[in-house]
Amino acid sequence: MIDPDELTPPARGRLSLHLALIRVPQWSKNLFVLAPLFFSQQLFEPHAVLEAIAAVVVFSLVASAVYIVNDVADREHDRQHPDKASRPLAAGQLRPGEAYVTLTVALAGSAAVTLFVGYRLAFAGVILSYLVMNLAYTFWLKHVPLADVFVIGSGFVLRVVAGSLAIGVFPTSWIILSTGLLALFMALGKRRADLEVEDGSGRGALAGYSQGFIDVSLGALAAAIIAFYALFTVSDYSLEQFGSEHLYLTTFPVVAGLLRYLQAVMVEGRFGSPTEIALRDRPLQLIVALWLAIFFVFAYV
Repeated sequence: MIDPDELTPPARGRLSLHLALIRVPQWSKNLFVLAPLFFSQQLFEPHAVLEAIAAVVVFSLVASAVYIVNDVADREHDRQHPDKASRPLAAGQLRPGEAYVTLTVALAGSAAVTLFVGYRLAFAGVILSYLVMNLAYTFWLKHVPLADVFVIGSGFVLRVVAGSLAIGVFPTSWIILSTGLLALFMALGKRRADLEVEDGSGRGALAGYSQGFIDVSLGALAAAIIAFYALFTVSDYSLEQFGSEHLYLTTFPVVAGLLRYLQAVMVEGRFGSPTEIALRDRPLQLIVALWLAIFFVFAYV
């Protein structure tokens, strides 16, 4: 029997295979690194902008390294998955050795950018924590119900912390809690889609979920996010930081965005990661753009 790992890669360009391996579209998740730049009102400070962008590059390369490790470890299982079977390693288009070369380049690139920019040691500590946590996820925690989604949520929190450290500001409790709750919400939405595709037979953690449990959890998290965000917009901190009494109006696009995501997952049965849904769903994109525009006007104009 032919081992897919020994197959000769097809005519598809080598560069495109390696780009697929590092999952460039997933880099959009790392825009969370820019959140502290936006909320600290340093959006027009060139030095802060450059440091924040460099932090996005570092996190993107590190995240790609994590994806490669995960794809190498899961390639046998991915070959049985309707969507993941087309990934370069699962399809036998790249060998594990080639993947590890790309992984080394990604890690070296992230280290080079970190040293060039001269980030504080705490920033490197956050990156290392992200790596260790995701290695634990790949080989253990993704098989543990609830722990899997909390690890995903923690990854987004670490992105925000890294973005704060990159521009020299302290991450507030508001941004940490908001990011964590939103990330848990999106991670559970992804698990709901996984249940539809794999019917609980693939990833071990799926045995610990049911559609009813996830739906109740999504509702609870959506309510928590809305309440917490509304409190943030009328808090003393918000008034002092942004100088506007009208930020509460940005709560309505937040509600619309959460409802649209739930509609896409629960009503329309959209599969894929939250990133894939966001990149393809025009209504959700318009809602996010509206929220950004309104918040920008109140906070910067």
